[in-house]
Amino acid sequence: MQKKGNNRVADCLRRKMSVLLLLVVTTGLVLAGCSSGKEEGQTVSSENQMRKIVDLTGREVEVPKAEAIQRVVIIAPPLVATFASVVKDTDKLVGVHPTAVTIANKNLLDLVVPNWQNINTAFISGFTSNTEEVLKMKPDIILVYGDSQKEGLENLQIPIVDFYLENPENEAWSVEIDRLMRELFEVNTEGTLQNEWDRANQIVEEALSGIEASQRKTALMIRSNTQDSISVRGANYYGDDWLVKTGLKNLAGDMQGDNVQISMEQLYQWNPDIVYDFVGQDADRYLSNEITGEDWSQVAAYKTGAIYDMPQGMFNWGAPNVDSPLTLIWMTMKNYPDRIDDSFFRTYMRDYYQRMYEIELSDSLIDEILNPQK
Repeated sequence: MQKKGNNRVADCLRRKMSVLLLLVVTTGLVLAGCSSGKEEGQTVSSENQMRKIVDLTGREVEVPKAEAIQRVVIIAPPLVATFASVVKDTDKLVGVHPTAVTIANKNLLDLVVPNWQNINTAFISGFTSNTEEVLKMKPDIILVYGDSQKEGLENLQIPIVDFYLENPENEAWSVEIDRLMRELFEVNTEGTLQNEWDRANQIVEEALSGIEASQRKTALMIRSNTQDSISVRGANYYGDDWLVKTGLKNLAGDMQGDNVQISMEQLYQWNPDIVYDFVGQDADRYLSNEITGEDWSQVAAYKTGAIYDMPQGMFNWGAPNVDSPLTLIWMTMKNYPDRIDDSFFRTYMRDYYQRMYEIELSDSLIDEILNPQK
């Protein structure tokens, strides 16, 4: 009788343990289901939602899968245009460097980044981010250009992808940022920026064919002009690349640096046929000879009216960005107007913006982009 009683107790205990085990398993499944979802604004951290990419510095970075990247901060200003061209969904942009907005044509921004006035630009001073303000934006990823743009971001547990490339060629960097942006957001490779460069290179190559080196015009690209000093873009930098690739001789091509100081006496000695103004003064001020302390009337470019502002679309066309293939054709047209027709370029530009941004440019907006007022 004692043995039979013990068996009943054991059976009872086994039934209770089975029920308890079932409760534990069920609770675990429920909790797992709850924790697998991502609350709004939280960075994805589950291993199965992460992947590894290599940024342009060669550094391996663990980033969320594209569908999990819903909140993006961009420190490097030119990357906003690339994001808008590749990703299209600008509602994902929660923070960008203010220069990305101030340099762009505002009417163009309304078409390409319709939410631009609601994007945070106050979280950064110079290129130093306010850590607390960045955390408030709850970004899933941060895009930068070089170590100097990582100030204030050092201790954040947020993936940082660096778009810095040690290459002074406009085609090389603009193509690479397009490629990496497509990889980050898992966008198909059709209609890449390299395709656009291939088209532009062919047009320019044909336009410049037959022009001997001795026949090429001379030029300068002004980096800044404060009225107290003038600086130009020297050898092995983006400005030099623009001049050379569009059939010109950079008169500052023997000087190293992107901000080479020159005097008016040096300018008169060089006497350039063409002058491009990157971010100095409005071309109209040069052509009206109204810059205090500077007499431009003695310069060949002044006499022929060949002083031009760099166009301003989604970014200044003097810097590598999505519009760079257009820059190549536009500058070649300005340098040798008998080789590329203005009406051809305007049609090409309209088609280009349709391909890259899926927008329609009006004639008036084309005029604003090509003739900006700083």
